[in-house]
Amino acid sequence: MTAMNAKQILTALLRDKTPGDQIMIGLAGGSGSGKTSVAEKIKAGLPGCAVDLIGLDRFFKPEEEMPRYWSDYHQAEQPHYNHPDSLKVDEMVAYCEKITGFDVVLLDGHFCLYYPAMRGLMDVKCFVDIDLDEMLERRTQRNLAAGYGGSAENIWHYNRECVGPEYIRYLLPTRAYADIVIPNQGARATERDAILQALCEAILVRGKR
Repeated sequence: MTAMNAKQILTALLRDKTPGDQIMIGLAGGSGSGKTSVAEKIKAGLPGCAVDLIGLDRFFKPEEEMPRYWSDYHQAEQPHYNHPDSLKVDEMVAYCEKITGFDVVLLDGHFCLYYPAMRGLMDVKCFVDIDLDEMLERRTQRNLAAGYGGSAENIWHYNRECVGPEYIRYLLPTRAYADIVIPNQGARATERDAILQALCEAILVRGKR
């Protein structure tokens, strides 16, 4: 997708929006794809706008209610954070339906395009796209820096047993629902930034009508 393509799509999606209308944007993608960094770039590109950034990780179920997967590494069942049933979907939808008072709402969550009820709330649906190996490497480095997920070996096995396979199974197919695909590989930073600029300009122009 080019910035020109994105501009045309966004113009059509936001055609009926007028100043004062709230715009809701979904940002899906795998763990480590850079969704939150992309969301922060969008927020920074909307000076003067009231922007609410909602991390949908807050709707994960308690660990004891999570679906499980079998880990050969641990030789035991483990909480499955990469399964659609890992989130409190009804609560998430109800919360997002009630958000008001902002120019733009950014929904940052790996499964945000998976559920029809969530897609129905969005004016613009985005998928943050990245090569799987680069995504998993970023995820590993991020978790190590933040001090969660255990050792590098533990994170590597989790990536191999759960994150990678379930990304392919559940998350990558939601790319088909996206209005805008945002490339976030390091080699495509210029293309990414041009698409994000087109998104922000479409929102700002709409606000000046």
